[in-house]
Amino acid sequence: MTQQTVASVSDYYAAVSAIVNEELELEEGELTDGGHFIDDYDSDSLSLITVVARIEKELGVVIPKTDLTELVNLRLLVDGVERYAKENPNG
Repeated sequence: MTQQTVASVSDYYAAVSAIVNEELELEEGELTDGGHFIDDYDSDSLSLITVVARIEKELGVVIPKTDLTELVNLRLLVDGVERYAKENPNG
């Protein structure tokens, strides 16, 4: 997939949630803002690395590896993506 242009916060939310849903193979409506990726969705660190890699590739946002342990649910991940996009708008 090619890099997407994301214009607004809601675009980040939609793009990130779509990637998470697909990579964690969740049912429609199963993903919530506060659901813990590992505890609530039986994910593992490898699948979360895949999620982050897709976000970086498709959205052009670099997520520092040191921050990965803090991005444990959809809301924190989207907030992180938005923050990193503002800090480094050119990827």
